[in-house]
Amino acid sequence: MENEEREAAPVSADIELTYLPTRADMAEALRARSGSSAHWWRLPLIAGLITAAVLVALLTISAPKGVTVLVAVALCPVLGSLVGGWVNELHRVRRMTGYARSQGEYTMRADDNGVHAATALVETTIPWASFRHYIETANLFVLVVDDTVGGMALLPKRGLRHGAGVDGIRAVVARHLEPLPSSV
Repeated sequence: MENEEREAAPVSADIELTYLPTRADMAEALRARSGSSAHWWRLPLIAGLITAAVLVALLTISAPKGVTVLVAVALCPVLGSLVGGWVNELHRVRRMTGYARSQGEYTMRADDNGVHAATALVETTIPWASFRHYIETANLFVLVVDDTVGGMALLPKRGLRHGAGVDGIRAVVARHLEPLPSSV
C-alpha cells in the first residue's frame, strides 16, 4: 500500500530581496502602521468640497451674513487640520524616502536567525525577537520593531530574488512573528 502521507516541500530558510526603496513603499508602510485606509489622501479634498458646497449654498440662499461667517469659521479649521495632516504625511514620506534612498540599494535576507540588511553604508542583523509583529500589505511585509516611525523593516515583494516567491517569505516571517493583532 502506497504511503498516503507526503512530505511537504521544504520551505526555504533563506529568502533574499534586493531593492531600492520608493516613495510608494514608504507611504504604504506608514499607512499600514497607522491602520489608515489607502484613500487617506482624499480626506482634504472631500473636506474642501464640502466646505465650498456649504458656503456656496449659504450664499445662494442669501443666508444672513452672520450665519455664513459662523459656518465658515467652524468649517475652515476642520479643513485646515485635514490639509495640514495631509501635508505632514507627505513630508514624512518624502523625508523617509530620502533617507532610505541615501543608503543605496538594499539587500535583505530573512532566515531563521533574523533579518540581515546590507546597503552601501551599513550591514546589520535584526533578530526575530526584536520585532513585535508583522503587517502584510499588497506590496510589502512590514516588520514592526516598535511604535516609532523608524521602528520597522520593509520587505518589498517586488525585491524577491533567486526564484523565491511571496509564499516563501510569508512562511519565514510567519514562522517567527505573529501578524498585527486585530484592533477589534
